[in-house]
Amino acid sequence: MLKLFNQIPKLEDNEEQEIMDIIDNLRTIPGVSDKTIFALISECGDLSRFKNNSHLIGYLGLYPTLEQSDNKLTYGHIAKHGAKLAKKVLYQSAIASIRHNRELNKLFRDKVSQGRAKKEAVVIVARKLAHIILAIYKNNVPYNPQRVFQVAVS
Repeated sequence: MLKLFNQIPKLEDNEEQEIMDIIDNLRTIPGVSDKTIFALISECGDLSRFKNNSHLIGYLGLYPTLEQSDNKLTYGHIAKHGAKLAKKVLYQSAIASIRHNRELNKLFRDKVSQGRAKKEAVVIVARKLAHIILAIYKNNVPYNPQRVFQVAVS
């Protein structure tokens, strides 16, 4: 897998270095492997084209479907359309992140203690992971849990 990252098409030296810096910064996220990064970038392309997190989540299909009948609105299963491979690797990466990333583990445990199903909590972690990946990709900075999980002081 590492060979694939090193076989980037010939670009100018500064562009190639910037891409390698972004990949190295994405590798700093605990629970995210080279396979996850490769699958996400290969299926979604340039992540900087997404204006915000909602556009990326919509593209991936990591949102619940809305079922409407008369005046009743209920949220169903996760959407079936979207980038299937990227959605799958983000879900698997979320499981690994729950094991290896203290902050995402806390997020998972908090959601389960609030009454969410475990699979639903894993999808929430996968969405958070997609937000983190997009922010690191756009800003080209390493993973910093203090920046990602800021505590709001009131």
